[in-house]
Amino acid sequence: SLCKIVSTGLMQLFGNFQNSSKDVSGPLAIVAVGAEVARSDASGLYQFAALVNVNLGIVNLLPLPALDGGYLALIAVEAIRGGQKLEKNVEGAIMGSGLLILMTSGVFLIFRDIFNFVK
Repeated sequence: SLCKIVSTGLMQLFGNFQNSSKDVSGPLAIVAVGAEVARSDASGLYQFAALVNVNLGIVNLLPLPALDGGYLALIAVEAIRGGQKLEKNVEGAIMGSGLLILMTSGVFLIFRDIFNFVK
């Protein structure tokens, strides 16, 4: 199934990040692959779009700050602390640092995609 393919790929990525990090693509490469799929098989584009959406959904649930999974992790921390909320500045710092990491990663992947297209 599609979810199994995505979860297996993510486990391989995180399990052996050093070797598999070169296979991670940014938005430009994803659009290029989607365009290639659309040119070769229009019905395959639906499966590709579903794969991208399931992948994004699973990644969004990872317990990383600034993603939905990060908010769920903070809620779990609050529950462990007996319902005591984290201070707003601490929560903001956690989410802000996560957002900075995500944005930096996104910019890096875009530049890497551009470099790979030019190469």
